[in-house]
Order: sequence, then C-alpha cells, then structure tokens
Amino acid sequence: RKRIGGGASSKLERSPESDVLVRSNAKTSTAQRKAEGKKVDTKTRLGDFLVSQNRILAEKYMDDLERVAQLIPEASFYRELNTTNTKELPSILDKLGKRTEQYSERGYSGVIRDGVRATMFIPEADKNYVKIVKEMQKKGYKIAKTFAEDSKGNIILDKNGVPKMVDDIDVRFGDNAVRSGYEDVQMRFEKNGNLYELLILPGPNYLATKNKEHELVYENFRKYDTFVKDDGAKEIIKAIKKEYHKLTRALYTEAKHRDVSGANKSEQITFTQESVDTVDKLFKSLKTLFLGKFNAQPPSKRSKPSFKQTKTYENLDAVEQKLRKVIDLYSPVD
Repeated sequence: RKRIGGGASSKLERSPESDVLVRSNAKTSTAQRKAEGKKVDTKTRLGDFLVSQNRILAEKYMDDLERVAQLIPEASFYRELNTTNTKELPSILDKLGKRTEQYSERGYSGVIRDGVRATMFIPEADKNYVKIVKEMQKKGYKIAKTFAEDSKGNIILDKNGVPKMVDDIDVRFGDNAVRSGYEDVQMRFEKNGNLYELLILPGPNYLATKNKEHELVYENFRKYDTFVKDDGAKEIIKAIKKEYHKLTRALYTEAKHRDVSGANKSEQITFTQESVDTVDKLFKSLKTLFLGKFNAQPPSKRSKPSFKQTKTYENLDAVEQKLRKVIDLYSPVD
C-alpha cells in the first residue's frame, strides 16, 4: 500500500471508527427482539386473562353442578375430583397450533371447547344424563351447538352450503363405546356465550380407572401414530391393542360394578398367559419389520451403522418398554 504524508494511511484504507453495517443490524435485531417480545407478552397477557376469566366461570359452574347433584338422588359431584376444571394456557396454545385449519374454519370456540370443564357421576349415564340436562336448563344453561361432522371429521354442509349444527352431546356407550371399553357421556352447555364441558361417568372408581388407563395405555399407544403409515406396522399395532383392550375392558366393567354396587374390594384382573405370549411375538414382529426395511437400504443411505442405533428402533423400544410395565402390573397369576 502507498503511504501518504507522515505515515498516515489513506482515508480510503482506514477502517471506519464504527462498523455502520453491524451497528445497524444490531439495532434492527434488538428492535425485532423487542417487537417479538411485545407480541409474545401481548399473547401471554391475553391468554392469562382468558384463563383467569375461565377460573371465575368454573367456580360458578362448580356451584351449579353441586346444587344439581343434590337435586338428583342417584347423581354425585365431588369438588376434590374437579381440581383441573380449566384448560391452562400452554394446553390452549398447543391445541390451537395443532389445529390451525380447524381454527380458520371454526374459530376459537370451535376448537377450544373445554376451557371450563367438570366431571359428574350418575349410574347408567346413557339414560340418566337427561336428568342432569333438565336441572341445568333450569339454571339458565342450554345444550351447546357444534358443527356436524362426517366420519373423517369434515364439516357437513346443507343443500345451501351452510354448515349443519347439531347438539354437542356424545353418548359413547354400547356399540359406540371406545375400543378400550371406556364409556361416557361428553357434552357441552352454553350460557351467556360461554361454553361449559361436562363429562358424565358411573362413579369415582370408573374415573380412577380412566385416568390410569389413559396414562399407562392410551398415551403410549398414541406414540405409535408415526408408525401406522406402514400397512404392515398398522396391522401389528392393531393386534397389540386388541390384547391390551381385553384387559382394559375388564377393568372398566369391574370399576363400573364397584361404583354401582358399592363394593370395596376389586376383583383380581390380569392378562392371560396366552395374551402375554401373543404380545411378546407381536413386539418382536414389529421390530423385525423395521429391521427388514433398514437392511433393504444400501449402506450409504443408512442413518446409522446398526438398526439398534436408529431413532426408529429407540422409539419402538421405548413404547414397548412402557407397555411391558402394564403387563408387569397385571401379570398372569400362577
């Protein structure tokens, strides 16, 4: 470089006293972060306000359900079993995030329909829930309306292209029961523009069985959802569920009997040895199926050198171990 004067470099060569570009970007990034922070804060504040309002509504709802239970001899309501009577903000945001298409079609109340919720008990709920409805109507509640849906969850339109609306009551008994054997009446009331969900079960023992089955069986089977895209895996998983549902159906039947009869002791319900042997083979078949798919790939396209090191194997094994704990809890009696 050519020096000018007493050793001073040209202004064209000299580094700027401050990097304008970097400074500008830093300011922009800071401004963006602040703006994003404000958006998150606004969203959180609005969400917190909504949850806060729901808690106020829930208290009044609990009072009304308690009074209704006192008017129906066979019905019962326990506040201590209704501590989670509002949907919390993380759960609301998660549900909205997963159902963006539904949200655009149905709006907030069309997606979040359990912001305020409660559980009540009455024997033969499929027949007796009408007694609860009648008393709730006297207190200003009415059965909420919801979009009519086809078997795939799509909104049904009338001849004019307008969505059909139906009473928001789902009676899941008998042929309409869940495959696990679980039965309930799930419905929603509306009052002053607010939605109130009500789950009606036979009694506290049934609720305890529901919570246990949901945690140990239902939630773990949900983790198989990513694998059922494969037809072979779908059939194997279906067969595994069938064996577990033999157990859960018996547990639900026994819990209902205890609630109706008032029995203190429960019967000993277990897997049969035949079911355990069948499940063992099915777990092995599921891993063998995906091992075959792994081996069919050229070595250059394999994510790991060994199938046991892959995410697929790790996920399959994690679900299997969780489900095996259920077998340990209800192992066959020698």
